Order: sequence, then C-alpha cells, then structure tokens
Amino acid sequence: TSDFAPLLRLKRANPSLVIRGSGEAVFINDTKATPSLPKPHYLATLHMKASDRSDAYAHFAYRFSPEPPFNILQISSQLPLLAAQPIEKSGAAAFAFVSGLAVVNRTVVISYGAGDRDSRALVMTMDRLDELFSLESDP
Repeated sequence: TSDFAPLLRLKRANPSLVIRGSGEAVFINDTKATPSLPKPHYLATLHMKASDRSDAYAHFAYRFSPEPPFNILQISSQLPLLAAQPIEKSGAAAFAFVSGLAVVNRTVVISYGAGDRDSRALVMTMDRLDELFSLESDP
C-alpha cells in the first residue's frame, strides 16, 4: 500500500489497475547525481498492468524514504524497455519484464527479460535516470 498521492489518484481512476513493486532496492546517497531528490533514498522498480489478466506491463523506477514507513517519494516516467514477442505464443503481444537493478559508479543497470526469450539490460547514468524523474510527476 502507499499514500503517494499520484498513485492513489491513478488507482482511483483505474480500479482494475495492478501495481506491484520489485523485491530489491538500492540505497542511493549521491545528491549531485540526483538533483531532483537531493537526499538519501532507496531506488527500486515497479510495474503496472491494466488488470490481472493483462500481459502488457509498464515499468517505472521509484524512490522511497530510507526511514520507516518507507514512503514513496517519486516515480519516474515509464522506463524505455525494448519488448519482444514470445516465440512460443504466436500472435501474443510483445512484452518486457524487469528482473534486476544495480548501481555502480553512477551507472544504473536495469536487467530485464523480453518476450520470455531474451535477456537484456537498460544501462544509463544516474544523471539520465534522474531526468526520468524530472519529466513526470505522475506515473
């Protein structure tokens, strides 16, 4: 659950929307690389889909407080993942699904699977990721 107003508004407007967070988070304490949130925080990913039956995912990065109750502070614009059509399901929609997150030397790596067939990575600088948070105030 979250008290993050943009997520609450989105869920209220789309009651069947499914929002799920990732199981991992990375602690960030680099105010120069995160000017849109210049304080210590955790970075993680979440995905949304129209309903439990949907196969189409939209992925976002989010930042949350390092202190209980770990409130969400920001959500990025949609991550630019390259989807792929699954080989086993002819005619199925292309999709991508985030599977990992790492930050090393101001480089962010978001690993993901595409179409249940390819392993891929979205690699960007912390500065570039911070721009994705600056572009959107609502997911």
